[in-house]
Amino acid sequence: MTIGFDRTGVRTSAEGPEVSIGTRFVFDSPTTATGQQEYMYVETGEAVTAEGYLCVVDSAFVAEMADTTSTAPGAGVGRPVGAAQAAIASGGYGWLQIYGKGPIRTLASAAKGTALTSSATPGAVDDATTAGLEVIDGLSLGTATGGGAATNTDGFFNYPVVGRTL
Repeated sequence: MTIGFDRTGVRTSAEGPEVSIGTRFVFDSPTTATGQQEYMYVETGEAVTAEGYLCVVDSAFVAEMADTTSTAPGAGVGRPVGAAQAAIASGGYGWLQIYGKGPIRTLASAAKGTALTSSATPGAVDDATTAGLEVIDGLSLGTATGGGAATNTDGFFNYPVVGRTL
């Protein structure tokens, strides 16, 4: 008998959740160089665009894409952040990566080894130092993102949360 885990598996609101929302799953692939990864199962409060798009999760395990509104003081500080593993319809269910090497959606020219912050673009972070943006603690890039917005595959998640405001 084979037991599998499909991090890209999503369900619609009509189908209902596959497992309890808030469930976490630790995965260690013997065939890839990604090391151990951890995922959280969530319901979405809005449509999530694609793999790597970052989401903020509330106490009911409902996720919305991270932006300057969802991460603002009074809305997001201290909340978990994870990257969608596939596009998820509004009201649907899917997995967010919260630990390990994985894809992170960034704006143009995000630098490696710098603090990543929220942006006005839903689901994307940047290395901007503009006053009023929130630092996303526990999230880093191993390789700089090139000249255009992209899903950077060399990111690392260490249980990211919305942090302080710049």
